[in-house]
Amino acid sequence: MKHHDKDALSGIDRYFTIVMQHLEHVLASQRSVMERVAVLWAETIHQDHLIYVFGSGHSRYIAGELFFRAGGLGAVMLIDDPAEGMAERVEGYAANFMGKYDIQPGDLLVVASQSGINPVPIEVALEGKRMGAAVLAVTSLAHSQVVQSRHSSGHKLYEVSDIVLDTMVPKGDAVVELPNSGWRVSPVSTIISVAILNAIVAQTACNLEDLGTLPPVFVSANLPEGDVHNQQVVKKYWQRLARFPMLNIQSG
Repeated sequence: MKHHDKDALSGIDRYFTIVMQHLEHVLASQRSVMERVAVLWAETIHQDHLIYVFGSGHSRYIAGELFFRAGGLGAVMLIDDPAEGMAERVEGYAANFMGKYDIQPGDLLVVASQSGINPVPIEVALEGKRMGAAVLAVTSLAHSQVVQSRHSSGHKLYEVSDIVLDTMVPKGDAVVELPNSGWRVSPVSTIISVAILNAIVAQTACNLEDLGTLPPVFVSANLPEGDVHNQQVVKKYWQRLARFPMLNIQSG
C-alpha cells in the first residue's frame, strides 16, 4: 500500500480547486449561451408562459433547485419522475408522466442529464417539443459525445434540444483521483449545473426588471414575511402549477 505524500494536496483541497477552476472555465466558455437563455427565460415569463424543468436520476436534484426555491422564480414547474430515475433506461416510460403536465406553445422545458444518453430524458425533450415548448439541455458534451445512446433512435439529449448548455464536466463525472487505487471520486455535475442555472435565474430577474416586469421571486419561508409573500407569488400561477398548495406555503 502506498503512503500519501505529505506535500500532496488533500482530497478536500483538490476537490475545491477543481470545482473553482471548472466554474471559471464554464463561465468563460458558456457566458454567451447563459445570457441568451436568460433573455429567453425573461421573455417567457414576461409573456406569462412557464418554464418546466426535468432531471432523471441524480439530475433530479439539479431540476429541483429551480422549483419553489428561496430566491427562485415562481413561474417554474418541476416535472416529477415517479420512479426517481430507476426507469430512466426504459423507452416509452416518459409517456407515463408527461401527459400530466399542461405544456403549451411558448413555454420552455429545461432537461438536465450529465450523459444525455438515457431514453427518459431524451423522450421528455421530444415530448416537450411536440407539445410546443422550446427545449434547453443541460448536459456534458465531453461525456455525451464519447458514449453511445441508449435510445433506439440513436439520438442523444443535446441532439434533440433547441439550446445546449454545456457543463463541460468530464466523462464519468468524478474528478478526484485516488493515489492508490486510481479510482475517481467526488462528482461535479450537480454543483456546476446548479451554478449555471442559478446564474441564469439572477440574469433573468435582472432582465425582467429591465422589461418593467416584477420578477416572481420566492423568499424563504423561514423569514417572517415568507408565507404571505410566497402565497402572492403562487396565486399568479396556481391554476397551471397544480402542485402548489394554496395554504401552508413553504420555501426553504
